[in-house]
Amino acid sequence: MTRGRLSLVAVLAVTAAAVLAVRIARSEAPEEPAAAGPSELTLVVLHTESGPLTAVVGAGGSAAPAGLVVPARVDLTIPGQGDGTMGDAAALPGRQAATAAANLLGVWIPHHVTLGGAELAAVVDRAGGIDVGGTRLSGADVVASVSSSEEPSEAVWEPTLEAILAAATWEPKDVRDADSPTAVAELLNAARDASVEVLPAEEVPGGILRADPQAIRAVVAQAFGVADREVLPAIVLNGSGEPGIGERVAERLIPGGFRVVVSENASSFDHDTTLVVVPSEEQRPLGERVRDLLGVGEVQVAGPASGLADVTIVVGKDFGA
Repeated sequence: MTRGRLSLVAVLAVTAAAVLAVRIARSEAPEEPAAAGPSELTLVVLHTESGPLTAVVGAGGSAAPAGLVVPARVDLTIPGQGDGTMGDAAALPGRQAATAAANLLGVWIPHHVTLGGAELAAVVDRAGGIDVGGTRLSGADVVASVSSSEEPSEAVWEPTLEAILAAATWEPKDVRDADSPTAVAELLNAARDASVEVLPAEEVPGGILRADPQAIRAVVAQAFGVADREVLPAIVLNGSGEPGIGERVAERLIPGGFRVVVSENASSFDHDTTLVVVPSEEQRPLGERVRDLLGVGEVQVAGPASGLADVTIVVGKDFGA
């Protein structure tokens, strides 16, 4: 073999050894953990003989799995419908209910599932029952307990849901009435051993409960690992006459850090162009931010402020066209 060929063989051998060493080092080096963000959320609605029970369950993010029970008597704005309670919202189709809950909490809830008593009982029985307060309950016992308790429903639903999440294994067939049965089943399984609490709220005249926005902000940030940000109020008026337009507007506003505080019809339905109205030139950037979220519209300055929100949206026929 010539000296040139010997040199070439030596170079190739060194190169191969270096490549092998790099591969071995990579295989032995620990993988960098993926950065975890906020929990993935789903609204769980359980229909019972005494009314609906609701909770937002989160898992898979930087925070530990958690559940937040939203009492049926908590008042809120249902985008596209107006004022109501969580119980009113829970009686609507799943996506509308989840949007209303998201509007209350100030964080987007992408998933939803509606359960009946028989479906929940089957999940509990498959787990061999659950322990609630030191008592072993079958599926039928669980349904009877949350349906007929003399205590406020949320006081019973909180420990029951916590026990269910600790013991149950969910399959897509268990959550057929979900936006994505597979995704929701995976999320509920990931929420095993979640801690569950009740959204803090105070009773006000009329027998309803009212939650303070600052308290909501703190609870949501702690429970689900979302950014602790200010959620800005917005008024939405339907100026196009298209049913359900307020809900579709909310679906764009809520992830952007807004909460719909008024959802009503405009004085007329002849608005071709969506108007984003702010009370002063200083608030124009706020209006532009809203316009960008909507994808359409014109920003107008027309004071003074309403006292409820610094931005009013009159939805025109161009939205969603």
